[in-house]
Amino acid sequence: MSALLLKNGRFVLPDEVTEPQNLLIRDEIVFKIGAEDCGEESIDVKGGYVFPGFVDIHIHGGGGADFMDGTAEAFETAVRAHLKRGTTTLVPTAMTATHSELVGFINAYHSFKKHSKYSDAAVGLHLEGPYFSNTDKSSKGAQSGNLIRDISFAEIAELLDTADGSIIRWDAAPEIPNSAKFAEICKENNIICAAAHTNATAAEAQRGFDAGFSHITHFYNAVTAYKKRGQKVTAGVVEAAYLNDGVTLELICDGRHVPKECVQLALKIKGEKKVCGITDATRISCTDMKCGKLGSLKNGTEVIVDDGVAKLPDMSSYAGSICTMDRALKVLCVDYGIGILTAAKMLSSNPAALINEENIGRIKEGFFADLVITDNNFNVKTVIKRGRAAE
Repeated sequence: MSALLLKNGRFVLPDEVTEPQNLLIRDEIVFKIGAEDCGEESIDVKGGYVFPGFVDIHIHGGGGADFMDGTAEAFETAVRAHLKRGTTTLVPTAMTATHSELVGFINAYHSFKKHSKYSDAAVGLHLEGPYFSNTDKSSKGAQSGNLIRDISFAEIAELLDTADGSIIRWDAAPEIPNSAKFAEICKENNIICAAAHTNATAAEAQRGFDAGFSHITHFYNAVTAYKKRGQKVTAGVVEAAYLNDGVTLELICDGRHVPKECVQLALKIKGEKKVCGITDATRISCTDMKCGKLGSLKNGTEVIVDDGVAKLPDMSSYAGSICTMDRALKVLCVDYGIGILTAAKMLSSNPAALINEENIGRIKEGFFADLVITDNNFNVKTVIKRGRAAE
């Protein structure tokens, strides 16, 4: 039985940040909070923080690789790149692509799960598309407009068959034809149905919620809010989500996509347990690259880096992010004044709960020892994955 003692750490528990103390890990599990030093192998945290490992439920890649590259090697590269920055669990995310590329994405995940040392860092797949609104450039965002298409039940059936239960989330626009049936299929297959890249009115969004849409993808971005349509003012997805207590949200926490006040408003209205922090990271994250492709190298969207964010070359839209979860932590706690406990919920326990991962996301005896050690300025010093320091 292996053991590791974390000494002199301020542990970010669900309801408190402890005074400096010890935590004992045995094998992969948090064994004892407040343990005595009995001579085990140890890491001195030196009064810094220990957070639960970050859980990113919307991430396209990193380290120069995109999950849509469709290889196990791309999955390995991206997972390892973000693991070093505190993401101990993630949900690889596809974007609007050809049918064959989506199949390749799924098959690459299966290969990664079979062969990688860090296979347990990826816990299911997220399909962002391809069934979106293509009527408004602001709702399309960086999705490939020529590949956005109508809902195809034949395609859905084939992708579900290929995935064999690995798809845990699927995004679509709730106002497009057959979206209610799409939501029903998601529910039948235990898939979170999320609204994204949508031009829906509040009424259309509510019909989506009634049908089974339960989550909003990158809230505030590529979703509608109060605006004038023709000669009529309508509410949008933002207002509908605020009015529906059962709907959860995710926010890109890169300090660019969502202003401080909008993060604070979401937390105030929805409550801190209904809001997740994400990166929406592209392959450019975790690198010094200044340009690249969002999506596959063959059919992906060209993006550039400007002012700390990925954008389309014509500057008409943001295009994913270059964010990492350690940057998200700093944005929330330092730049936006969000409390440490709330930030930990947004980046760890809330997303873990959303995807029904019951043994991660919190520092608790009996939970997996997925931990992030930082200094007092939230700089990551060591990442613990399943009880061992990540390489």
